[in-house]
Amino acid sequence: MLADVQQAIEAVPLTEPLVVLADFDGTLAELHPNPAAPMLTPMRREWLRDIAAQPNTFAGIVSGRRIADLRRRAPLPSHLYYAGLHGMEIEHDDVRWQHPDLDRARADVKELLNCLAVVVDEFPGAVLEDKTVSVAVHARAARYEVRAEALARADACAAPWLDGGQLRRLAGSLVVEYLPNISQHKGDAVEWIARSVEQETGKSVWTLFLGDDVTDEDAFRAITRGVGVLVGSRPSAATHQLDGIADVDTLLRWLTART
Repeated sequence: MLADVQQAIEAVPLTEPLVVLADFDGTLAELHPNPAAPMLTPMRREWLRDIAAQPNTFAGIVSGRRIADLRRRAPLPSHLYYAGLHGMEIEHDDVRWQHPDLDRARADVKELLNCLAVVVDEFPGAVLEDKTVSVAVHARAARYEVRAEALARADACAAPWLDGGQLRRLAGSLVVEYLPNISQHKGDAVEWIARSVEQETGKSVWTLFLGDDVTDEDAFRAITRGVGVLVGSRPSAATHQLDGIADVDTLLRWLTART
């Protein structure tokens, strides 16, 4: 519950670095059947900016979206962290890191796109999201009775690339994504950001991560000092839980007054 999360944060001394990280879709922005629709509201952008402006406090977004897409949807000061594509790319100030094997997937994804486009056309409401080095099929807006079939057909389409080891499958909430077969996830991004802050401050950090999707479980498990907060209700490795985005808003607003 919200009070439990606040109590955990209040126990962190103000002299210790606090890192506040969150997923984007379903956590900082309401879920939408069309992945092109969600945007960070001006108020939430202001809260994140104000949180990161506090002494010993750092903030950022860890998402499955590409960083370029996040910057359009959630424009924030450059000193905040952006981790995109489930941790395969990270930016902070003038530092940009990308997994060295990321670009190898471009050709495979381009071929898979053609097959998936046919599948999506057969299921009205299904959406194909091209991330250049990965591709996702969203079934949230498809009719309830055909959602599972749409995702199964997508899997069948991707089978040659999955079986051949070029790509890997990542399932989310009514979405399946095919990414480079690289062992990198949101938990790696959380650890990367924590190390970055520790190098900058010379102190051990305390991390708060907020997320709603099953892809956020890696981030929850990666936290050794701090708390993982599930936004929603389902079995999770998170240590704490919020009922929904309204609670996230209340927490962010509360964090802006932390002194």
